[in-house]
Amino acid sequence: MLYGIQIAEIDAVWPEVRPWIEQACARNRGKYDADDILAGLLTGEDQLWIWKSPTAFAVGITRLANYPKQRVCTIRIVTGLNAAEWQDEAMATIERWAKENGCHAMELCARPGWARRMRSHGFDMTHVYIEKKL
Repeated sequence: MLYGIQIAEIDAVWPEVRPWIEQACARNRGKYDADDILAGLLTGEDQLWIWKSPTAFAVGITRLANYPKQRVCTIRIVTGLNAAEWQDEAMATIERWAKENGCHAMELCARPGWARRMRSHGFDMTHVYIEKKL
């Protein structure tokens, strides 16, 4: 089951999730690091989600973004083991939470397998931006 971690609980779980956050941040070309994520979590700007089971583990970081025309739930980081076990329920849980918090859409950045197709056009694809209307 996916759990939203409260601000008061972050210090207790941070040692376990930090390596996962660092690994994900290593792909963002220096935009932010694990310390920046921690700062956002401690102020409530970002939200931490954890999935734990005997066979799977996942960490997610979300942020509520207020665009001029709508509020959107941005999934900043999602990483873990055995995604087939947690992906569907995790997304459903975050979608419900986003709707409860007035979001009209969700967005995330993900690494696609097709990035190599774009190299011949001069692209160095590290992520793709995906959005889902709610």
